[in-house]
Amino acid sequence: MKITVLALSLLIPSGARAAATEGLPSFGAVDFAQLHAQKSALKTPSAKAGDEISSYHLIVQAGKDSLFGYAQTPAQAAEAIAYWSKVLADAGVKVGAPSFADSLYQIPYKTADGRAIRDFLADSRQFPPKDEAGLRANMALARAALEKAGMSVVAARVVNVDALLPTYSLLYLTKSEADPDHEARLRVLKPGDDIDFGIFRGAGVNVVQTPETWMMVYIGPELGYVTVVGRTREEIDSKLAKRKEFLLGEGKRLIADKISPMDDAEYKFAAAIYFFQ
Repeated sequence: MKITVLALSLLIPSGARAAATEGLPSFGAVDFAQLHAQKSALKTPSAKAGDEISSYHLIVQAGKDSLFGYAQTPAQAAEAIAYWSKVLADAGVKVGAPSFADSLYQIPYKTADGRAIRDFLADSRQFPPKDEAGLRANMALARAALEKAGMSVVAARVVNVDALLPTYSLLYLTKSEADPDHEARLRVLKPGDDIDFGIFRGAGVNVVQTPETWMMVYIGPELGYVTVVGRTREEIDSKLAKRKEFLLGEGKRLIADKISPMDDAEYKFAAAIYFFQ
């Protein structure tokens, strides 16, 4: 699942948002001397004792070959770089020369086996609200599922910042693919409609959790789910066939489709299509 970009964007300058969207800037001619000088004096006050993060600038995302995050000041960037560089080093990940420009800090990394680091920010609906024990139990569940799947966890942190409901973040290792949608990742599917979880399980999807009838946490390539409605059986059959043809033309890999009756004055049938992106 992607990090909560909407909430974070409230604190990110437009230039930094563009950099994150269009691709990370290259490392190089950035004056990091001041950051390095400050780093040794910092005690990471925004990372509470243990595993809790309480400031936005310590929330990181994982790019192709670097971790990156957003900071409003050089001091915040230095703190975040020092914090995450130590986390990576402790996990046996080689850390490159960091940089900070236009509110964006980056920490290049290289893993011993060539795998990539990926990030997961949990949806707060995966666990009971205002229940730290439930949150931590869910974090342990997700972490155990990753480890069982052979996807080593680099870091697990509770995230408790002002504009987000309490949640948690995981950094873990997986094999990099040319198309990110094809990577085995910890993800959340929440299309809005009820999901037939059995169809995905039958397709070999590693289902970790089903906290709601319309929400599924899983490990694997990106999944898709769409629905169409029709007034008659003939109409729904036609719409279903056209949508499947469109998805196949877009390179999707179909899993299954299912037609069900609808209790509606006009539309009497609904069809759901399950697929890999």
